[in-house]
Amino acid sequence: MVSTRFGPGVPSAPDRRPSRRSVLRGTAALGALATAGGTLAGCTTTDANAAAQPVPDYYPAGYDKIVDASRRERKLLIYSNTSQTNWQPIFDAFTGRYPWLDDIRATNLGSSAVYERYYSEAATGGSPADLLVSNGGPLWGDYGTRKVASGYSSPEKEHLPDWAEMLPGVWVFSADPVVILYNRKTLDDSQRPTGIASLAEIIETKPSRFRGKVGAYDPTNAFGYGSNYGYTSAVAKGWDNFARVLPFARADHSSGTLVEKVVSGEYDFSINLSGGVAVPAAEGSGGLLGWTYCEEGTVAIPRAASIVKTAPHPNAARLFVDFMLSAEGQAAVAKGGLTPYREGVRQDDTDSLQDIQRKLGADRVHLYHFTQVTEETQDKYVARWEKAMG
Repeated sequence: MVSTRFGPGVPSAPDRRPSRRSVLRGTAALGALATAGGTLAGCTTTDANAAAQPVPDYYPAGYDKIVDASRRERKLLIYSNTSQTNWQPIFDAFTGRYPWLDDIRATNLGSSAVYERYYSEAATGGSPADLLVSNGGPLWGDYGTRKVASGYSSPEKEHLPDWAEMLPGVWVFSADPVVILYNRKTLDDSQRPTGIASLAEIIETKPSRFRGKVGAYDPTNAFGYGSNYGYTSAVAKGWDNFARVLPFARADHSSGTLVEKVVSGEYDFSINLSGGVAVPAAEGSGGLLGWTYCEEGTVAIPRAASIVKTAPHPNAARLFVDFMLSAEGQAAVAKGGLTPYREGVRQDDTDSLQDIQRKLGADRVHLYHFTQVTEETQDKYVARWEKAMG
């Protein structure tokens, strides 16, 4: 097995943001287990016998066996690095369709911890996890080599892009843009960027004013590597733009920290943030925060789910994956502030991947693909990144 260096992730900060457009409900996971679903009580006999809503007519004839088996499982445990704010609309819609599956629990861990917890438990007698969910791209690449995914093939596959199953048994359910977050109160109108190149021009006009006022996602973190590498590998003059901005930047390891430092005014800008975190933060800030795509090229980082072979509740997990990939599920994904990518989904909660492509041009939206990153590759990249910081 090829060695990778992505170390323990920093748990996401507690989610203290107000609700988005009055549709986001629930509290933060606080780095621990969050209970979700329509009710916190266990299923009653009535719940277990409740009728399920009809599935699409293109689902296989035997799909009702999965539904019936899930009635005996009744619950689901997800190891994830996704906040309760993002999850709650998905859980609500899912339990509306399958009311006996209202005992859904999800962690809000750092990217690395999602995998490390599962690997450690599986190696010492078994894990209670049914699904792993993360946007830590290089860590999915490593996961793919371990052959622990169940290999479940969703009936939604034919209605999705070819990359929806990015690795065997690893299903993308959102494609979140990498964005810039900034403090509107500490900047005048002329200092609000439209991308990394634009940010470079702004800070170079007043270097003493902006030195140390830019937060950047550290590429030693799995998401940070994906967002940084995605930009420098796909965007024309990507490294040139970084070479101009990074000397003014300080590195951080978590999205929560990068957001909080912009809120406090310690940073004027944070770059390479997931839109799934930054956009709800900005829209719930009462006008304090602004955000932007990168007009010269925006990277989209997939957020994916995989059912593990050892899942104690495999049928409930299959229903959940299929739901997130369905048109109804993708609308719920959008309601939670993540980015749906399925064509033709009706929702007005956030930009879909197609909306972003229309706004920027399809050639300026770059999807990051999961791949394994060796220690040597990461070390070389980090060394170049740190040299650019000075």
